[in-house]
Amino acid sequence: SAKAKCYCGLCVQDRLCQHDWALNQLTFRNLPKSAKVTAMQQLYEYRSARLEARRQRISRLRQRVAERQQQLTAAQQTLRMKLEASEQRRAQLRELEQNTRTQVARHAQAAEDAKAQKLAAFLRLLDVLRKDREILSDALCGVVGLQLETSEDEYAVLADGVCLFGLPWPGADGWAKYPREYIDACVGHCVHVFSVLAYYCHVSLPFRVVKRGAQLLIRPHWRAADAGEAPLSAADSELPAFIVGLSMLFYNISYLCHCRGVDLPSDRATLAVENLRLAVLGTSASAEPAGNRTSAFAVDLYDIVTQAIQLYSDGLDLELRQQVHSVLRSLHLCDDAVDSVDYDDENWAII
Repeated sequence: SAKAKCYCGLCVQDRLCQHDWALNQLTFRNLPKSAKVTAMQQLYEYRSARLEARRQRISRLRQRVAERQQQLTAAQQTLRMKLEASEQRRAQLRELEQNTRTQVARHAQAAEDAKAQKLAAFLRLLDVLRKDREILSDALCGVVGLQLETSEDEYAVLADGVCLFGLPWPGADGWAKYPREYIDACVGHCVHVFSVLAYYCHVSLPFRVVKRGAQLLIRPHWRAADAGEAPLSAADSELPAFIVGLSMLFYNISYLCHCRGVDLPSDRATLAVENLRLAVLGTSASAEPAGNRTSAFAVDLYDIVTQAIQLYSDGLDLELRQQVHSVLRSLHLCDDAVDSVDYDDENWAII
């Protein structure tokens, strides 16, 4: 029917017993008294058994409920313990994070303090270096006999001429009229001042000055093994070799001026004392360091050799020029493939 219900096995048996009881009630009237008593006893026993079964079932259900409650209580206690442990762990992590941030901030502050101290020390060292440069500039300018004050035209010159350690520097021409010992003294003083300035400025020069006993020599710096040497002494050497050595010295001074931020004209290479003055002024002034120069060094050794030859002649002495060229070839300072050199047209290949 539309109102049909579903029952479990025990409920079906119970319903069947109820129907049996109702059916027996209908038939009890026709049964004798002894049969009715027997039927009532059976019915009582049956219902007592059913009631006991229900009581046991309820007892088992209550026991199961109690077990579930114990399990639930244990689970809640475990959850509570885990929550407490999680909260403690969070507190530890927060404390650790705070300590880490404090340490990072302390280290960062220490790094900033160290940086500030190093910067202050660097600035103090820079100030000391600047003062030392000024002292050196004043000392060197005092040695070469020139002052640092400038005018619109040229730097003022003390005494009657350009002097170096009290010795007047020879003019741009007519070196042959001076005694060779006097020329050697002037060149020696120039090498002394130039070497001090080059060492102080930490400039790697193209030609290296060496000393052999009492004699000063100069040779290419880039040829350490088989390089020849030219003398810087006019008294103990031949004139062509001395001119080549003097040209290499003038080339070094011009290169030092270039490294100090002073670009010399090509016709001023032989003015060694004035060029030293310009290098000194470049040291005390805001000269551009050698490592930061963007312009190339444009001075050619051939031009300096030509000017050095003109110190001793009017430039028309072809024999002297050929002898100088032979010395240059022996020092590997010109193109070895050239046998006959015309100084007016040939462009030497400087190695």
